[in-house]
Amino acid sequence: MSKLFPILILGAAACGGDDGVTVVPDAAVVIDAPRPPGMFDDPEDFDRTGCVPGSLAGLDPQGIYHLQIDFEGFTSTTAMRFDVLAPGQFGGLLGGRDVTRAQATADDLFLYREIDPSNTRTLDLCAAAGGLVTGQYAFCNDQGCFVGQVSGKKVERLTEPAASGLTLLGEYHDPAWPDGIGVNVRVAGDRAYLARYQDGLRILDIADPAHIVEIGHAPTEDTNGREIYNDVKLVDAGGRRYAIIGSNLAGAVVWDVTTPATPTIVAHMGTSVGGDPINIHTVFVDGGKAYMANTDLGLEIYDVADPAAPVRLGEVRNPTASGDVFLHDLSVQGPRAYLNFWAAGMVIADVSTPTAPTVVGTFANYGETSSHSNWVTQVGARRIAAHGDEQWGSHLRLVDVTEGTAGFLQQTAEWKTRDEVSAHNIMAFGSIVYVAYYQDGVRLIDIADPAHPRPVAWFNTWPGYDRSYGHSFFEGAVGIDVDLARKRIYVADSNRDLIILSDTRP
Repeated sequence: MSKLFPILILGAAACGGDDGVTVVPDAAVVIDAPRPPGMFDDPEDFDRTGCVPGSLAGLDPQGIYHLQIDFEGFTSTTAMRFDVLAPGQFGGLLGGRDVTRAQATADDLFLYREIDPSNTRTLDLCAAAGGLVTGQYAFCNDQGCFVGQVSGKKVERLTEPAASGLTLLGEYHDPAWPDGIGVNVRVAGDRAYLARYQDGLRILDIADPAHIVEIGHAPTEDTNGREIYNDVKLVDAGGRRYAIIGSNLAGAVVWDVTTPATPTIVAHMGTSVGGDPINIHTVFVDGGKAYMANTDLGLEIYDVADPAAPVRLGEVRNPTASGDVFLHDLSVQGPRAYLNFWAAGMVIADVSTPTAPTVVGTFANYGETSSHSNWVTQVGARRIAAHGDEQWGSHLRLVDVTEGTAGFLQQTAEWKTRDEVSAHNIMAFGSIVYVAYYQDGVRLIDIADPAHPRPVAWFNTWPGYDRSYGHSFFEGAVGIDVDLARKRIYVADSNRDLIILSDTRP
């Protein structure tokens, strides 16, 4: 999930609600600041140069659309849902919130959302060809209006069987839970630990996947709905179990979950930059150490031999202070940490001396970079990083990270479902890569030949058009955990929360 930037909100945070919280660059088109009320509340308020009259005549407007907005070279992704309520009556969502007005004609698909008279969002799609819809988007506040060019597609389930090689064992979502979305899960034995935005950590007994029972809840500390739990990792030490949570406000929160019904906070980790809240987006645990993605600082390494008394060891700073360079996710294997620094690419660090890590190499400059997540696996004599970005067009890339060879840091292949759906979290074991692929569900990719990846199994968790969806570009399968011994895959899903799958491949 994307880092949250506080300057200009185009929709909501990744993985639910408003998505695409983004900084608009200086080059953005600013019109008539301050903005007079009513501007961009009609399709005719936009420049109509790129419109094609009548081109939407054959389009069924109802559906969920994914959009890419170009503010003169700076792009952002978002989603919208268009609903046909009755003949000639329309509604929908724009950036995760209900619109004030919607209309559909042969010339325009138009959504207008008024927060207050000087704070509005407007989308006008006025051309369609070959499944692509185009138009303009206006973000207006009391400072003026920012206008971007939009291209997008209606997102529907892929034309394939709903599943292949994977079967559903069980799932759990409690309608009584407060608003929040399932984003990450870790499983130990017959207990699943599910991180949910705003809601905290839910602890579930999954001994019988068909009859899952909730046995504990660790709520966020902030009571104003601003705190999100984005990640969870587990550490067993001294006869006790600890859950290390990535919080956007409180750093890494260490919960003692030995007794699930009464979890308690025993420690916090993370370093504030300039007195700001500590945003630990993701955590990786390896060899008694916690490696944490501090979005403002970079990598922080802590000794968690005793998670109730963690000791800070070292760090790898963000490569630059640029707003689009921050550590988002990572994986660690022994002496190497593979760090996803978003626009700066994937940085490999030697962490054999955790108090003084050093950079070994960087995989970057491969296109529209948003280095989001990775997992490294051994394939024959080669070490391959399964690497994913997160945005429009983002997908799986395979990168040779075999040090000391001519192929080091060279991309061997790439694989994707389609441009309008992004890949998300990744794990890899042997020659199989497991991808939580948002609206395209769970995908298993065989990389025995790293130059020719091939899909071998999948399970669609997303229903297609449904009025409980369409809030975000980032919906569907979000987090993933794999139990090789039991041939199970555990999925944190934005709407369905926990899904348990069986790998039924021979």
